[in-house]
Amino acid sequence: MATPKLREVSFWTPATKPEVPVHADHAPVELGSRFTVTEDGWITGVRFYKARGEKGRHSGSLWDADGRRLATAAFVKETPSGWQEVRFGSPVQVRAHETYTVSYHSEHGTYVARPLGRGKAPRSGPLTAVPRKTGVYRYGDGGFPRESNPRNYHYYVDPIYRWWWRPRPSHPTTLPSAAPSPAATRSPAQSPVQTPVQSPTLSPGQTAGPTRVPTPSQSATLSISPSAEMPTPTPTPTRTRHTPTPTPTEAVESPAPTPTVTRSPATPVPSRSETTTAPDTGGTACPGYPTPACTGVPKGTRLKTLQPDFYGAYRVTKDGTVLDGVHIPGTLLITAQNVTVRNSQIDGDVKNDYDGKIYPFTISDSTVGPENGCNQSVGIWSAQFTATRVHVRNHSDGFSVSGDNVVIRDSYVLLCSRPGDHSDGIQTVGAGHTLVFDHNTVDQRYAPQHTAPVFLVDPNTGVQVTDNLLIGGTYTIRVRAASGAVVRDNAVVNQAWDYGPSDSDCPKTTWTGNRLVTIDDEYNVTSTVKNLPCQG
Repeated sequence: MATPKLREVSFWTPATKPEVPVHADHAPVELGSRFTVTEDGWITGVRFYKARGEKGRHSGSLWDADGRRLATAAFVKETPSGWQEVRFGSPVQVRAHETYTVSYHSEHGTYVARPLGRGKAPRSGPLTAVPRKTGVYRYGDGGFPRESNPRNYHYYVDPIYRWWWRPRPSHPTTLPSAAPSPAATRSPAQSPVQTPVQSPTLSPGQTAGPTRVPTPSQSATLSISPSAEMPTPTPTPTRTRHTPTPTPTEAVESPAPTPTVTRSPATPVPSRSETTTAPDTGGTACPGYPTPACTGVPKGTRLKTLQPDFYGAYRVTKDGTVLDGVHIPGTLLITAQNVTVRNSQIDGDVKNDYDGKIYPFTISDSTVGPENGCNQSVGIWSAQFTATRVHVRNHSDGFSVSGDNVVIRDSYVLLCSRPGDHSDGIQTVGAGHTLVFDHNTVDQRYAPQHTAPVFLVDPNTGVQVTDNLLIGGTYTIRVRAASGAVVRDNAVVNQAWDYGPSDSDCPKTTWTGNRLVTIDDEYNVTSTVKNLPCQG
């Protein structure tokens, strides 16, 4: 029998130099990677790729699927950037087909990240990244990271995994025939051979991040004597596996996802009626800044309920569909071209990014979000849409933009949050072109776990943030988009922020006419405190 060898792999080697964007949140955050293995083994430590400009101390951790910390260690002798590594005091056993998370904590909040495309999760030998919600995070002083970005970001956190590799037999097969025919005899060259450790594969994803794709080096393979550090192989004990509830590929994700609802096959699906003939009323004009009274479903509108029919979502598949006067008690998933939504209520979120494609749509005079509670997903996302007179309520994030051609006007956003959220009124995720955010109200006072009403920090061109009423945030306006962004004539409610009214890239931004104001309970401006210069 062939002698087993103890081998060690990870997704990348210390020599790998991925070219990935740097993100600067300037807030403490735990960043992690979810993974599984096909062979029982041990996790001996964790690596992370340190971004240029990242400061402070770091610690690495291993977690099980229920959020129990299995090991932790502090990084020492760090370099200014690049891969950092720490080994746990003793290896931690991991079981095949269970889900685990390795993470590191950043006090400074500067890190590298890129979105992964569908089916592009890295792997190496028996070690495989979980393909959905690959990268996870948690803002604050630390703890189990469970939130994920809707673009499935990966944060370059790497488990170091060991297992006993057992070679397959290499002897030729002997057949009983005295004179074997060539077709029935296997030559030594055709006999089973040692299975090589698989090289990792990583793709930048669909639309975000640089177009240049790094090619990771082949994972390091380490042969160790069975007597070194690890026990001799023993039969695997009988165990009961915890099998997580399978999540269909089509389920909707968000930075803080709504639990997936699986439709029972025994439940009858109501007949669909995607096209109606109700007229477009055009909504009610807001006399000042948008409020609940002049956004959302017009008063007196009769709504027809359309039940979810696609894993907790109502899916539109016909090009040119008009949804007018409907109520969807869940997510609206748009997978058809040029869909129109108006005078409607969607209790979940509205999404048009599916299977690597973006489907343009317009939404007007509609309400998005539950009547009560707090939905931790984004209200509307992700690109090539126009939203007018929309009331987004009880979501931790209002709009998430991850592509081109987005216009949001005359809309009202009231945000909420739960522990671990980083609530934003509008956020960008990756590069894009042409984003107009004009004459909207964003109220973040009731979302204690927050980032900013306007959080545009990815390399987008054609960004315009104009004539909005903005309330709350760590910093109220954070615009660090590509050169040429315009921030003009916005009203920022005085002293509603944590740290300041602006944290923006002033040399690259046209900043005019912005001011600090006070308001009453109906969002009417009662006074102008002073002009607001750009700060950052």
